[in-house]
Amino acid sequence: LEKIQEPLPGVLTFHLFSAGRAAQLCWRYGRRDAFCFLTSERIRANNAPSAQVMRLRKYAAGKRIRASVMQFRERRLWLLLERSAFRDRASSVAGPPPPVWLCLDLRYGASLHFLTADAAPEEEVLRWPALGTLAEACAAWRQWPVLTPALRRTLTHLDEGEGAALLADLREGGGDVFVYRRPGKQDVCIASAWPLPPALCGGAGEESGGDVLGLLEKAGQALVLLDFVEQRAKTEFDAFDRQARRLERLRQRLREEEIRLVAMAGAQADALALRENIWRLPPEIRGGGVAVPAGEHGPAREIPLGPLRTVRQEMEALFHTAKRGRRGLAHLARRRAALEEEEAALARARQAFLSPDATPGTGADQKSISAAVMPKNLPKSVRAFVSDDGFILLRGRDDRGNLAARKLAAPHDIWLHAENGPGAHVIIRRAYAGQEVPEQTLVQAGILAACKSWAAGSGKASIIYAEARHVKTLRAAPAGTVRIDKTYCSRRVAIDDALEGRLALEGRPGKASGDPGQGRSTGNGPKAFS
Repeated sequence: LEKIQEPLPGVLTFHLFSAGRAAQLCWRYGRRDAFCFLTSERIRANNAPSAQVMRLRKYAAGKRIRASVMQFRERRLWLLLERSAFRDRASSVAGPPPPVWLCLDLRYGASLHFLTADAAPEEEVLRWPALGTLAEACAAWRQWPVLTPALRRTLTHLDEGEGAALLADLREGGGDVFVYRRPGKQDVCIASAWPLPPALCGGAGEESGGDVLGLLEKAGQALVLLDFVEQRAKTEFDAFDRQARRLERLRQRLREEEIRLVAMAGAQADALALRENIWRLPPEIRGGGVAVPAGEHGPAREIPLGPLRTVRQEMEALFHTAKRGRRGLAHLARRRAALEEEEAALARARQAFLSPDATPGTGADQKSISAAVMPKNLPKSVRAFVSDDGFILLRGRDDRGNLAARKLAAPHDIWLHAENGPGAHVIIRRAYAGQEVPEQTLVQAGILAACKSWAAGSGKASIIYAEARHVKTLRAAPAGTVRIDKTYCSRRVAIDDALEGRLALEGRPGKASGDPGQGRSTGNGPKAFS
């Protein structure tokens, strides 16, 4: 057991290494929707570990697993770890330290237990009802932990013979696993240890087989990893909301400041009225106010004087106040212009963060995924597109853009390029490793790569696809030349120049500039492209 991380609240990941193979156990716990699966792809946690995770790391990380105990009723998996040099404070001072048990509970998470041999957990012996008493067992289901709610719901749709056969298969163990996905909803998935009746699967497509870990990994990616991606997208989008609220508070303060400055600039009329009538006012008057007749600078009114100011001093003070107000209004206009520019930049960033609403075929679930995988501060040398399935596509404009696009790619993203000649590098952004890319997105990304390649005028082009982790740069090779260690797939696509304008992300320039990187393709061994 190498590493322990908490990528999300309620989700723990355990890095396991056995017989030269690495895997990751993803454990989502809670009162509802608990799920666990093994995956060969790495789930990253870019947050500070909690105190619970730090304690788990102290006693469990880097330890060998000596034994495991499964308790079906409590949904617990106990792992016996090798003895540690650490000693729990509650343990006795004398004698060797007690064995350390790591308890993985699907309801409450992970916990450490220092148990003696007498208190060690024991494997639960499952009790199965007799085949002839299945109806009575379902009525008294509290006495039979094996009759889970999901199993009881299935048995209600089966006759007595089918139900007995299903129970016998489950008692023997083994068999296939069944995964159901609802049409158009990649994030809705049902995993079952037996085939579900049509009334329970709701018309979802069924995928089954003996590869239990592989199928459960696919189900876990849909049930757990999409939650991680969507929460990360929500966290990113919350930053836009906080920024928008800050700008709105600033705009409100500017409105209040404008009212004050307009009143200050309005003192100009009173100052001019005093100057026009100062010859008829006694110069020694202080405090109170003076009446001025109607004239060029306003109606007849009384202008108050400061308690210690004469008429001339009040006139000079009003001129000074008006001058300050006009200067403040000019500064306020510059501040408002800067604020409007910042609001426009925020709107553009928000639009770039989300896939455009006008994009055909973009569902709300895939939009949140695309938002999560849209890179920040996209360079000008890289152009962004959105496929009809909602996947973000990045294409380099020139040599520098090709390099920037590859640097923006995560190891699990799909890299593609036209075969047998120079061209632009294109990246299909994936939310997580193992996410299936629809055929339509693969074809559209291939067309984008072909439109900026040596085969642009040939009508059709062959495109090669590979995961970004398998694309390596070549030392002392022409700019943009790469080596492909393992291909993902290949396609032959029909070039459609109109697709660029239709899929281009709003707010980006409409035409790519520069010549795609020049380079060569090696003839033997791993394929190389520029």
